Amino acid sequence: MTKDNKVKTAQRTLISAAVLMALSNINVAHADDDDASTKAKKDDNTEVIAVTGSRVAGRTAADSAAPVDIFSAQQLQSPSSNDMQEIIRKLVPSYNVQSQPISDGSSFVRPANLRGLPPDETLVLINGKRYHRSALVQLAGGALAQGAQGADISNIPSIALGRLDVLRDGASAQYGSDAIAGVMNFVLRSDTNGWETQAQYGSTKKGDGDEWKIDADYGTALSDAGFLNIATEVTQRDRTVRATQQPVAQEYSDEGLSGVPDPAIPWGTPRNKSKRLIWNGAIDMDANRQLYFFGNYSDTNTEGTFYYRNLTATLFNDITLDDGSTWSYKNWYPGGFTPSFGADIYDFSQVVGLKGNLPVLPDLNYDFSGSFGRNRIEYFLHNTVNPSLGPDSPTDFKPGTLQQTEKNLNADFSYPIGNFNIAFGSEYRYEVYTIEEGDEASWEQGDYTELGIGSNGYPGITPEEAGEWGRASYAGYIDTEWDPSDALLVGLAGRYEHYSDFGDTSNGKLSLRYNATDSLVLRGTVSTGFKAPTPGQTHTTSVSTTFYDNSSTPVEVGTISVTNDVAKYFGAKALKPEKSTNYSVGLGWTITSDLTSTLDFYRIDVRDRIGLSSNFELSDSDKASLEASGVSGASDYGYVRYFTNAFDTKTQGMDWVTTYNLHTDLGDTNFQLAANYNKTDVTSYDASVIDADRKSDIENELPKTRVNFNITHSIDVYKFDVGVRYYGKWKTSEDGSYDIQTFGSEVMVDTAATWMATDDFSLTASVENLFDNYPDKSKYGSSYGQIYSSYSPISIDGLRWSIKANYKF
Repeated sequence: MTKDNKVKTAQRTLISAAVLMALSNINVAHADDDDASTKAKKDDNTEVIAVTGSRVAGRTAADSAAPVDIFSAQQLQSPSSNDMQEIIRKLVPSYNVQSQPISDGSSFVRPANLRGLPPDETLVLINGKRYHRSALVQLAGGALAQGAQGADISNIPSIALGRLDVLRDGASAQYGSDAIAGVMNFVLRSDTNGWETQAQYGSTKKGDGDEWKIDADYGTALSDAGFLNIATEVTQRDRTVRATQQPVAQEYSDEGLSGVPDPAIPWGTPRNKSKRLIWNGAIDMDANRQLYFFGNYSDTNTEGTFYYRNLTATLFNDITLDDGSTWSYKNWYPGGFTPSFGADIYDFSQVVGLKGNLPVLPDLNYDFSGSFGRNRIEYFLHNTVNPSLGPDSPTDFKPGTLQQTEKNLNADFSYPIGNFNIAFGSEYRYEVYTIEEGDEASWEQGDYTELGIGSNGYPGITPEEAGEWGRASYAGYIDTEWDPSDALLVGLAGRYEHYSDFGDTSNGKLSLRYNATDSLVLRGTVSTGFKAPTPGQTHTTSVSTTFYDNSSTPVEVGTISVTNDVAKYFGAKALKPEKSTNYSVGLGWTITSDLTSTLDFYRIDVRDRIGLSSNFELSDSDKASLEASGVSGASDYGYVRYFTNAFDTKTQGMDWVTTYNLHTDLGDTNFQLAANYNKTDVTSYDASVIDADRKSDIENELPKTRVNFNITHSIDVYKFDVGVRYYGKWKTSEDGSYDIQTFGSEVMVDTAATWMATDDFSLTASVENLFDNYPDKSKYGSSYGQIYSSYSPISIDGLRWSIKANYKF
């Protein structure tokens, strides 16, 4: 049977099963887990039902054998952040996201790390269903992210969320690939309360980076048998610039040259415009069955820059035209130029499912679902040239498109038998990674190849590099939980998965929770996990521009497929899955009804980590071989690299969360302290592929200590928020120089004040980074105008203020 026939057969099977269930006369009880999230009561003593990490209906976060954080809609609608990445960074101390200015696609799809692991080792769910990956395979983004291909959660507007569950534990045995560091489950709103609208405007203390956002949510009942909730968001953010003039550009200005950009390299946050739409609905087909659907669409236009091309670059050499005259790109750019690089990013997903109970076994719950997801990145370039075309070169290009498409079919069942619950199911997944060629001018070899080939900054994707690569996987799992007594919970899960490109994998998980007293809970887990290499990681071919040895002249670094002969020459091998072993042990202590604390320790061993190799310098013969194998512009490459499984790591850490609610005549005050300590060691690596520079960055590029302390005080119609964020020391190496800089610890303070003018209308004023704190300056960026490291764990924009109005009707 062909692959297409297998897909069609699986689809017909699922559809047939769903239709049969819909037509049957089912009249048994069924709980709507999604709806429970939006019915979270305001009473502090009411616990929200957790649906992440357990398949037992009614299980709360406190009942879980693994640490689960539950963040409400109010917490997620942060007063001063429009980016979901920034919102979560303030809530989860083990969640890190860096600034990433001038980092190719990583500036637009910023990679995030949970528990110090790559972004694609955290599984992202929406309403409990797998959310598709971004089309971007991270080729920049720091040592921990390089080579990763994770989901882009920036496409999720905060106003659409009922809550967020964060499972801080390995869960591959329960959910499949990617759930090594943990699971993030975004639960959408399902309320039917009509309209809620918000408008927000803000800027930075320096007056750049103006940002506005308008969003709305509408919830309504579908007759008496369902609901529909639709949320939309429109945002715009101007770029910021935190740079000094590059010394060589300053020399040109001092010499009186015209057209010298100032600053030559505008380090800062890229410009961004986004439109987002998300929907969530369900129809009760009778009293106990439900047809549900949800999805999203987003359209983002974002633009940053590349590095400055000074007049010493090869492309500025004189050439002789057909008429015998001499010509140079200095005629167009007498002071050099800085290419502008951007992307149009489109994201779409749709999930449809049917859940209910079997008439012959009323306690047997089923959930059949099918999903489709696609992320598409269309790159564009302005203010640059294809040097080989000489005076015929355009200055605007479309160098190519990346696309990730995923399809999922799931059948899930759960069956409680007394104090024992068994859940089981199967999954079929098919994903396709597509690389589309750029416009001809972006990769064409003109008459002046000695100047360089392809659109400068990001050579266009050639027809030879373009292609489409697919992969299918089949999985089956069983997930059991047993409460032998009121004090003890035992969980055991197992999962088998077969991939069409590399074979089989099996994983398991053992969980224990023991109520030592009425107020003290002990818990622990042991599990194995895996992360399958994606088709994108196997087939990506691209070029990046960077600086080496503090030079002011950028060099081209080519990332080539592991199937390329030159990659094989430098040691590349076919990628294999990452494998992990997770251990966690912790306790939860309810000291009083208003004071609770949890403490969890963990260790995550990951073998055969997927990442990018170190850079290999190319000889002239290497360049010729690359050109012969169809890699356009290889003669311009200074270095090449490829994807590899060349190292193992051990990550150890601790999470501590304490919450205290204080009630007085002066109002109610909530205190929350959340701290994380996380340390990663490279336990084994191939020194011929991963150098000491890269090893050091993997171990040290993130702060080992993070602390969030938040205070919220409410009195009458006023609410005040103060958040203090602490980031420990960290260090990074300078590319190619082996110089390592240690950056000091940082403290950030955020404040907000809200006036609830009426029951339906409120105003909020907020300040992020109240004391206008900046990270330490980089010692090694002065030659190219960089003030702050791209890998700073805190924003490089300084103080940002905003005003927000909220109205419900």
